[in-house]
Amino acid sequence: MSLSVDHTMQAVHSLPNGLTLVMERVPNVRSAAVCVLTPAGCMSDPADALGSSGVLADWLMRGAGDRDNRQLTEYMDSLGVQRSCAAETTFMRLSASMLSEQLPKVLPVLADIVQRPRLPDDGFAPAVDLSLQQLDAIEDEPSQKLALLLRRQHLPEPWGREVVGRREHLQALTAQKLRADYHRRFIPRGAIISIAGNIEFAAATAWVDKAFGGWQSGTPGNGSTKGDRPQRGVLHHHQQSNQVQIGLAWDSVPENSPQSIMAKTTRGILSGGMGARLFSEIREKQGLCYSVHVGYQAFKELGCFIGYAGTAPDRAQRTLDSFLVELRRLRQGAANDELQRCQIGMKSGLIMQGESSAARAGAIAFDYHHYGRPRTLDELRRQIEGVTLDGLNAWLAQTSFEPATVVTIGPQPLEVTLR
Repeated sequence: MSLSVDHTMQAVHSLPNGLTLVMERVPNVRSAAVCVLTPAGCMSDPADALGSSGVLADWLMRGAGDRDNRQLTEYMDSLGVQRSCAAETTFMRLSASMLSEQLPKVLPVLADIVQRPRLPDDGFAPAVDLSLQQLDAIEDEPSQKLALLLRRQHLPEPWGREVVGRREHLQALTAQKLRADYHRRFIPRGAIISIAGNIEFAAATAWVDKAFGGWQSGTPGNGSTKGDRPQRGVLHHHQQSNQVQIGLAWDSVPENSPQSIMAKTTRGILSGGMGARLFSEIREKQGLCYSVHVGYQAFKELGCFIGYAGTAPDRAQRTLDSFLVELRRLRQGAANDELQRCQIGMKSGLIMQGESSAARAGAIAFDYHHYGRPRTLDELRRQIEGVTLDGLNAWLAQTSFEPATVVTIGPQPLEVTLR
């Protein structure tokens, strides 16, 4: 075992079984938050059981260790714990927030959920039903449906998967199969547990060692492997409605690239509030759409920009054309006031993150995954402030913002030529 502590109020502790503990002391709060990441996200779903990670995330919380579903719920409530378990692309995330004095009582319960879930027979069908209801709800939310189609069309397997999965796979899923799959996915090697809040490192380390040190290590079985390149191009999904959903996607740098700060700054210039280009140019000046924005989605292996616009059918073509004009205009550079506005917004987000132990627990866990270490708020602030106008404009000039994928949902397809 090794415990390394630095002057930045952070510490990293490695357990022999392969689990990594990342900690950050936040002395001015009374709370503590825990984030447990296990490499059991939808990327690891078996090819014939897409969506099983989402079912498993719900099933895990239906009793663990010596407590059945009701006892587990009542005990966590008695401790004032706010908790959730959700499948994401790479990880299954188990989160809990509480008063810091409750941490030694909560960690053993989280260890039970991860290592000794009951996975009761009477809880399996309700967990599947919830996933099926999520699929049904997407049909009533065109913007969510667009996001799923765009992700599947643009990203390679298995990054392009949606957590909700496929209906036929969920309907064919059995409790026996998912239990076996749990044992394949839930191993400590590659898992990360982070704790942020008003904590003492030595005490927290001892509690984690006791609760998680006996977690058996191993090698995961065959999950999903990288598939063929995505289709990309232009896809139209017909839906007779008085709205049109427009989605665009193009490649960018992964999260751990030194240039990811340039990508995040660019996103802010395009879509960082009401003063950003897309909102002011397309929505306010031209009045073409009711919603328009861009997000930067980055993994350890790859990254991309995802653009969205929602509009009326008679304005859809002009909205798409104007969106492309703004993307191509990026290569001409940004103005100093745009950069300053973007940096102020990004630093404001850091301040709010620093006031939330839950936000910090999640941030340092993902930092460790992407960078092999947690990053401090001061380091992140310096990174934001280190972007100069000349440096940003040089990056914009040599970066292509031509979409590789365009997906639309509406009554008529739109005209678009991808370069």
